[in-house]
Amino acid sequence: MKKRLIYIGLFFWLLFSAQFVIAKTISIDSSDLGGTQFENRIELGNSDLSQNRITNHLSVGIMKGFLMPHHEDMQQMYAHIQGVQLQYLSTDLTWENNKKFKTGSIKYAQRLGFVFSAIDLGTNISGKAFSGGLLISTDLMGNKGNKIDWRSSLKLALGLGYLTQKYDAITNSENRAIGSHINGYMQLGLSIEKNIYKNSMMFLEFGLAHFSNACWKFPNLGVNLPYFQVGIGYPLNSCPSIKNLDKQKQLNQQLSFLPWRKSVSIRLGKKEIDLDDDRVFFNGVLEFALENWISKKSNFRYAISYFHDRTYQFKKFDKMPNYSFAGTSEITVSAGYETRFGKFGIITDFGIYLYKPDFKKKTAYFEGIGCSYAINSNYKAVVRLKANKTIADFAEFGLTYLFN
Repeated sequence: MKKRLIYIGLFFWLLFSAQFVIAKTISIDSSDLGGTQFENRIELGNSDLSQNRITNHLSVGIMKGFLMPHHEDMQQMYAHIQGVQLQYLSTDLTWENNKKFKTGSIKYAQRLGFVFSAIDLGTNISGKAFSGGLLISTDLMGNKGNKIDWRSSLKLALGLGYLTQKYDAITNSENRAIGSHINGYMQLGLSIEKNIYKNSMMFLEFGLAHFSNACWKFPNLGVNLPYFQVGIGYPLNSCPSIKNLDKQKQLNQQLSFLPWRKSVSIRLGKKEIDLDDDRVFFNGVLEFALENWISKKSNFRYAISYFHDRTYQFKKFDKMPNYSFAGTSEITVSAGYETRFGKFGIITDFGIYLYKPDFKKKTAYFEGIGCSYAINSNYKAVVRLKANKTIADFAEFGLTYLFN
């Protein structure tokens, strides 16, 4: 089995389908919106909406699984793993006006939060892994009505990880998977939850965790961890965002919301492509995008980008030829989606190459997945991984400027 077992495209498809097919909406007459009323209940006809739909949960789970040697150079790294994971999830509530019918909607299908993990990878070669990142949980199936007894959900996490062991030609030559301590971290899981007592719940989760440095430092075969975990979650309090809905309603009435925004982004990244010839290359991207904001927390992205990639001129142990603009340039178009909670966001993109110096190198399309942080209404920091059919190209770090 090869590295292509990690289908990054599956991340995008699942995220997109879960986002729009499963989303639920509760409609409420805007005249019933009292701030005090929201702290106690939400009116839905003549019934009350159970608090377990809008409760923050802190859960802890015990992880079991194995390190999957997906490359022949990793057979010695196979081992059973075990660890512990902490997840915090808060229901994402958004109030949206309907000017035509003078009503409003509360959307609450997603839960958003953070995840932290500590995992023993089973051998001295692999060491231990620690990670933290953003977490999105989208309901797939669950009880309808005012009370949730059980639910199933798709969870996607993106963040950073630290591996205590990495490749070293002298001290750890058997670790051919990872060349750096700091790595990107991704996790995809399917979770089944069951309420047990006063909104407390037990859960069972199956998934795949992945560590990789995106060719920042060779080797970069990546570490794949199929796992299952069982745990228990405890309610902390009613979702804080419910107290802000009345304020959000008033703000939406005052502000003119612009559904389309333009953005320009500049991002840079470092790349190595061979273990024996460890020359370093610095790549860059200039991107212009149109963002269609379908809500205040999500948008579709349509972009045209220019990539600078001098690795097209690389030949192992050979002197680099003279610089050529045409021989180092890529032009792409892409479409994607961004979902945000607070100042943080998760971005997914899918694109195709219009031009590249050698169409035999890399695939005809690429995938992108990353995180954003809104510095203010016009600037956001972006970290994104660009990959070609699950094979990492390079990690991009940069700044995006949005304007109307």
